[in-house]
Amino acid sequence: MASFGGTPTELTVKSRAYGLRMVYASRVTDALTANVGLDLEAQSSDAHRAGSVSTPPREGDARTFGQPPASEINSSNWGTTSGSVAPYVEGDFSFLGGKLHVVPGMRVEPYFISIDSRAPQSPDIPPTGAYVSDLAIQPRISLRYAPTPRASFKLAWGRYFQAPLVEDQSPVFGNPLLSTSDASHYLASTSVNITDKLSAETTAFYSRSDSLSVRNPSAAPLLGQALVGLGEGRAFGAQFLIRRQLDHGFFGWIAYTLMRAERRDDPSQNWRLFDFDQTHVFTALASYELGRGFDVGVRFRYATGYPRTPVTGAYYDSRRNLYEPVLGAKNSIRIPDFAQLDVRFSKTLKIAGTKGEVYADVQNVTNRHNAEEFAYNQTYGQRRNIRGLPFLPVVGLRWEF
Repeated sequence: MASFGGTPTELTVKSRAYGLRMVYASRVTDALTANVGLDLEAQSSDAHRAGSVSTPPREGDARTFGQPPASEINSSNWGTTSGSVAPYVEGDFSFLGGKLHVVPGMRVEPYFISIDSRAPQSPDIPPTGAYVSDLAIQPRISLRYAPTPRASFKLAWGRYFQAPLVEDQSPVFGNPLLSTSDASHYLASTSVNITDKLSAETTAFYSRSDSLSVRNPSAAPLLGQALVGLGEGRAFGAQFLIRRQLDHGFFGWIAYTLMRAERRDDPSQNWRLFDFDQTHVFTALASYELGRGFDVGVRFRYATGYPRTPVTGAYYDSRRNLYEPVLGAKNSIRIPDFAQLDVRFSKTLKIAGTKGEVYADVQNVTNRHNAEEFAYNQTYGQRRNIRGLPFLPVVGLRWEF
C-alpha cells in the first residue's frame, strides 16, 4: 500500500502468487546436453486506487517534483486472476573439443488474464468482466567460444515477454485489456584472465522494447483506456569490469558502464531520455584482511544524475489558488552527478562454535552534498537540491549461532 501527495491518493494491491517449476536434464550424446522444463504460474490480485488521476506519476510524465497533483479525482476497485503454463527446452551443443558451445532454446508461454471489471463502476449498470489471452513464443540462443583457458567470447540473443502490471489494469486509471510487452536483448562479451588472480570482462548490450504501457495521448480517452500499449524503449551501451580474486587477504573490482536508455510514448514521436537514464556509472571496491579477524574495506561510487524536465516559467491558477509550472523540453536537464566514498571496518569473532562480527560502516566519508532531486518554491521562481545522506557512521553487531 502507498499514499502520495497532499491530495489524498492511495494505491493498494494485495496479491497471492503460486508457482511450480519442473526441470529434467539429460546428456543425450557426448556433444549434446538437453534441459526440458515446465513453469506453472498463477496469481490472484485485489486492487484499490483512489485520488488524483495523475498521482503517482508515471515514467515520462511531464511534471516536476512537488508539483500539485491534478484536481480531477476518482476511485476504482478491481480484481484480476492470471496464469500461464510455459514449457521450455534448451540444448547445449559442444564442438571443437568443448571449446565452442551453441545453446539454442525455446519457451512457449500461453497465458490468460481475467478481470472482473471492464469499465468504470456505475450504480445503474452491472459490472462486466473481461478476458485476455495470448501466446508468447520466446526463442533464445547463445554461443560461447573459449579458444584458450584464459580467454572466452560470448554472443547471445533472446526475446522476452511480460504481462501487464495489476496496477495498470484499473478500468478507471488504466486499461483492463492491456496486452503483454515484449523485448529483444542482444549481448556480446569477452572475458580474459590476465593472471591467475586478475581477470577482465567487457560486455556490449542492446535491448529494444515494444508495447509498453503509457498514458493515452488523447485528451478524452474512451472508458477503460486511460493507458495504451504504444510505448517503445531502447537501451544500449557497454560495461567494463576488472576483478581481483581474493589472494593474500586482498580482493577488489572496478566496474564502469557507459549506456543510454531512451523511450517514446508513440511510434510517431521522437526518442527521449528514459527517466532513469545514467550515462556513466562507475564503482570501485577493495577489501583487505589485516589479520586476527580484522578487515577494512572501501567503496567509491560515481553516477550521472537522472534526467529531469526543466521549469521555464509559471502561471497563477485562480481556481485552485496556486501556481502551476510551465515545463520545457522533457528530460532535457539532469540532477547533478552522484559521488560517494564509503569505508567499513570489521572484526570477526569465533566463540564456542558460534561466529560473530562487530563492524563500523562510515557512509559518505567526505560529507559530499549529493543531490537526489530538484525542488522549487511555491511560485517556481527558485530551485534548490534535495540532498541525500550526509556523513553517516553506523556501528553494529551480527552473530550466527
